[in-house]
Amino acid sequence: PTKQVCNFAEKGRTKHEEKTMTDEKDYSLLRHNTFGIDAKCKRFIEYNTVEEAQQVAQMLTEADRPLLILGGGSNLLLTADYEGTVLHSGIRFLEQIDECHVRCGSGYVWDDVVAYCVANGLYGAENLSIIPGEVGASAVQNIGAYGVEVKDLIVSVEAVELETGRIRHFTNDEC
Repeated sequence: PTKQVCNFAEKGRTKHEEKTMTDEKDYSLLRHNTFGIDAKCKRFIEYNTVEEAQQVAQMLTEADRPLLILGGGSNLLLTADYEGTVLHSGIRFLEQIDECHVRCGSGYVWDDVVAYCVANGLYGAENLSIIPGEVGASAVQNIGAYGVEVKDLIVSVEAVELETGRIRHFTNDEC
């Protein structure tokens, strides 16, 4: 089978441009929550590669705590500014690795994964369409609808351990 890569270009960027890590103080979370609340966080870091995620893990200090790992912000109601550091994944890719499996970055929009799978005959996730959020939260939230749960579709998860910066691999049973 032919290996397919689907990288939806973001506004103003082609799929070949590299985006560098964002690290900003007093950052507005307006674009990062579906309620559209203009709360701020003390520090906002968006990493775009696994290597950057490892760098973030190494550079965090006690002064950066508390930490909030934020996806699409659809399960988040901000009632005040966040007095800590918000981490957000900008790892956005989707690749079809064989006839029935895809691999996705944690910052990839979940509904775009479902749309890709349906368009390419990779059935099983179609009942999970129109569920907001990003891939990274899907395993933690165990998104589900109409008798289908993402836990039944995930084969494995790769993560960066925040305490050490090590890459960890989890099987479906370990999730």
